Amino acid sequence: MEPLRPYDVALCMLLRSYLCAGEADPSTTSPLHGVFGEALLMEIKRRDEAATPTLIQLLQRMQDHLCQPTNGCLERYEAQIEYFDSVKAALGGTLQALESPDDIVLFFGSLADVAITAATSSPSGEQEEAGADANSTMGLYLRWAYARYTAMPFEALCKLLVDVQEYFETAVCVLQGDEEPPGLPPLRPAVDLQRQANAAIATLAQRAGRASQRELEAPLAGLESAAPELAQTYLARHISALHHRDFAASLDYLHRFFDHTVDLAGPGSSVPPAAGGGAAGDAAAAAARERGRLQSAALSLGSMHAQLGHIEEAMQALNETVRIAQQNSDDACLAHALASLCQIMDATTPGTITSVSQTPGASPAARHFSQLGQLLRRCLRRSEELQLPHLVVFSRLSLARFQLLHPHQPAAAAPGAAAAGTAGTGVSSEQRCTSSLAVAGAQRDAAHLHMATCLAAATPPAPPAGSGTASARVLRGVADLFTASSLLFGPSMQGMQASSAAEVERLAGSAHLLQSAAWELRGSRQLSQAHALACLDVYADVSSAEEQCTALAQLATSLAATHGYAAAEQLLAATDERFPRAQSRQLAAARLAVAHDRALRCHDLHAASDLAAQMAALASPTDAVDIALRLEAEERMARTLLAAGRHEDAAAAAHKLFAVASATGQPLHAARLLLLLARVQREAGAPLAALPYALTCAAHARTLAADLLAAEAAVVVAQVWADMGAAACAARARRELEAVLPTVMAHGGLELQARAQLALAEALLAGSTTAEGLGEDAEWAQGLLEEAERLFTDLEDRHDAAHCCYLRALLADGLGQAALRDAAAASFSALQQPRAGD
Repeated sequence: MEPLRPYDVALCMLLRSYLCAGEADPSTTSPLHGVFGEALLMEIKRRDEAATPTLIQLLQRMQDHLCQPTNGCLERYEAQIEYFDSVKAALGGTLQALESPDDIVLFFGSLADVAITAATSSPSGEQEEAGADANSTMGLYLRWAYARYTAMPFEALCKLLVDVQEYFETAVCVLQGDEEPPGLPPLRPAVDLQRQANAAIATLAQRAGRASQRELEAPLAGLESAAPELAQTYLARHISALHHRDFAASLDYLHRFFDHTVDLAGPGSSVPPAAGGGAAGDAAAAAARERGRLQSAALSLGSMHAQLGHIEEAMQALNETVRIAQQNSDDACLAHALASLCQIMDATTPGTITSVSQTPGASPAARHFSQLGQLLRRCLRRSEELQLPHLVVFSRLSLARFQLLHPHQPAAAAPGAAAAGTAGTGVSSEQRCTSSLAVAGAQRDAAHLHMATCLAAATPPAPPAGSGTASARVLRGVADLFTASSLLFGPSMQGMQASSAAEVERLAGSAHLLQSAAWELRGSRQLSQAHALACLDVYADVSSAEEQCTALAQLATSLAATHGYAAAEQLLAATDERFPRAQSRQLAAARLAVAHDRALRCHDLHAASDLAAQMAALASPTDAVDIALRLEAEERMARTLLAAGRHEDAAAAAHKLFAVASATGQPLHAARLLLLLARVQREAGAPLAALPYALTCAAHARTLAADLLAAEAAVVVAQVWADMGAAACAARARRELEAVLPTVMAHGGLELQARAQLALAEALLAGSTTAEGLGEDAEWAQGLLEEAERLFTDLEDRHDAAHCCYLRALLADGLGQAALRDAAAASFSALQQPRAGD
């Protein structure tokens, strides 16, 4: 427990003078009394600084706060000086009166009776004349100081008296004209400095998107200058530089951290005891600690390179970690290295790492993902065997994500393959649900482990059996409440249960992000938004700024699809206020995606092309990482070419991207590109060429259990059938749309709903060859066209909205309804005119 310092005693004296003014204390009726309280609150907030201020420095701070410039008002300035003199006299008199340990006992006794007890035991509703609110900043500080005082033995109390007297005498000597003794300012205990540095490290990830690098590292500057030997300050600076992708600074501070760390063991390492005692045993223990330090340094270096996209350097550091950990027989470090390898492989483009298994006849992507799946299962098994809860949760979530993105399926068909070749995929509905069950199970297990690890980490160690004190009996009773928790952590987690529990809690928040992405893929945007909000609300205190930005990015894209671009832009504007300095590529990509979709809807092709290029610039300049982001950017460029009417260029770009997506094992991107090829062929006037692409996309979407993508493909298939013009084809298009319409209207976005209703109206019109047949479905088709026009207008798509008006005018003209025809024609003409400002 942190002992009291002379500075704390002086601050308690000032607080008593402020709260319970006596005859020798400053007057409570003075207008400066509130300013005095503000100065004390500032001192309480500054007490966590590394260097302890001298009494002269403390009084100087008080004077600076109380005696402010008065713009020539001499009387006011003299009143301020007089009030400060009374504060200084009251503090000096109280300090001078401390001559024996009994005086300190009397002082804290009076402090408890007047300033603390009066604030905590008064009857409800009774107005207090003195003391501080028990839950206020002053009340909490006084209770903290009194608790530290009661825990001090008599010897420590005597030492505190000597320190207080020296603290006061030094200030008196300075006031009498003597120079202050040279030397470094007194520091807080090393344990408190380490605790302060660890707290700064813990908050870096949460504050990374809200402040600049200089603001993040400002609290560390004083700590580093006052205690340069404290290694945690360099670790905090390393993490800050890594968040801002400053490779040179991050590497430099990582080297400094391990240069100043001589007794650091590896993550989760348990150094075996030496076989014999004496000098030989000490030398063996020192060598084991040094190997642990080296393996921790190599693992941290590999993690840094992996986060920055340096795959080759990360693999070299990882190999060095494994070599040292094997020499040290450190199974826990090997498990962490295995998890790091899985993380690197998951972020790496297949074919970049050549150390994967060489399966005969398999493609690089197949070998890569086969090896990744095996490594993830092995990591889960080893984590369970070694009882490492945070690695267990990491492995479960990684496996669920792997199954979500890469379910069991046959190889993707080449573009242009007939639908008959892919219709019989042989994947049952039960197999298609496996990935959804895996994600839900991983989230449930993460929540359970979160609760269990928090309880186990909070369980105090069992006291010695022979202890007869009351506290020992209480501790034994508390430990008995969680008898099953003692088996949660393995022997290698001794002393690190709290950090493991904190990491499990952060991963539990990440599980909601994974579940949100899964529901988005499955087609339930409401549940997707609910899980993203759960990550932002429930786990806001533990999740990193990057994870919160990812959740906000998911919400923005979902809102753009369901409520329009204006709602998404409002959310992004609120995000800018919450994270004014966010450097999240996920959030930047979502912002560009919303703006690109809006530009295409407004037919602003120059802006759309520029936005697609900006998204491509977000990806790494190498092909080793960020392949998914690069594919999305290039797909948006192809969509821009399609909107510009350059069908051949759009088809060539989509074919090239499909080959890349297939070669790199991106089945969802490949299916979307097949749908893009179908749209290119359809808009180029070749419905027969578009049909195989659309049917193949629908088959792959069903295999991936991507329900919304399957519904979108079904809409395109229906549009293609309707374009063929024959009554039989129109009837088939109508059946396709009626089958998928419930899913579209319940879960689809505004664009998909508008396309589906427009396609159904076109199918109804194409299937009506006579006036009588047209009249039967006229009211239905008219309603569909009006609703589609409204949705396209909400999406700012004047072109498609004008097409709906055109069809409404044709329908009204065929039925002989001149008034409705003229109204629809007028709407068509208005939509064809450019908007103001365009």
